[in-house]
Amino acid sequence: MLGMSMMMSRGMMGGWDAWGYPTGVGWGFMFAGMLILFLFIALLIVGAYFLLTHRDHAGDNEKALSILNERYARGELTEKQYLEMKEHLTKK
Repeated sequence: MLGMSMMMSRGMMGGWDAWGYPTGVGWGFMFAGMLILFLFIALLIVGAYFLLTHRDHAGDNEKALSILNERYARGELTEKQYLEMKEHLTKK
């Protein structure tokens, strides 16, 4: 009988706490919120990684082309070698 009166006063899922919030559903929302927060932080980290590594590769490619131009200007490479290497470096 006591169980029946508690179910009728609080409902099947729980009741209300002293501050007016429903009981029995708060933990699920808390874990979902934490999961969304961690996913957002992971997305920021991955995005920053790709932005920073892309910039590094662009600088390396320009440096390699500069060295290639210098070697061609000094006569260390033939025109055919120069064009093949340049094509290889400028491919994406």
